[in-house]
Amino acid sequence: MTCGIAAAVVAVIIIVVVVVSAGGSGGGKEENGGSVPSATQSTSAGQGKITKEMYDRVRTGMTEREVTAITGPCESSAEDEVAGVRGKVLTCQGAESFSAATFTFTNGRLAAKSQVGLGGDKVGKGSMTKEKYDRLRTGMSLEEALAIAGTCETNSDTDVAGTSATGYTCASADGLGNASLTFADGKLVAKAQAGLE
Repeated sequence: MTCGIAAAVVAVIIIVVVVVSAGGSGGGKEENGGSVPSATQSTSAGQGKITKEMYDRVRTGMTEREVTAITGPCESSAEDEVAGVRGKVLTCQGAESFSAATFTFTNGRLAAKSQVGLGGDKVGKGSMTKEKYDRLRTGMSLEEALAIAGTCETNSDTDVAGTSATGYTCASADGLGNASLTFADGKLVAKAQAGLE
């Protein structure tokens, strides 16, 4: 049964990372590959503009009230109850152009968070290459993988059924390609790349 829970947790983690990574490949693209958040992601103009510093202060396990005390008002983009488990997703417009953060709650507690573009131009370029990507192996520790990958930005945190995971985006030097790395309990469990040469 433990293996089944672990497999389910990894599946949820991968879905979170894929959704975050896909943010740069959907409709409403900017020339540099960023996605354009919906104009309805903030409940009122000038409010709910989340920064990377605010995002980093939010921790899994927080209540919605604790999260919005940090972020300001955000839009409820999904809400449902399945088998007695209440789920809710808040989307917050970012302070940077073409940026946003998403917070997923389970039974009133933050289970996952993800962001795209909150770091602005500071994290637009890195040193990821196809050669570095090919050297990354599942099972590597966070330290081993990041020593190879170079500069990466945290884009998601998940805490489900006692298993924690963090997703990273590692950009190429030209800013056109990137790799997505997912770590569960400090080990690399999934990787994906787009545009690396």
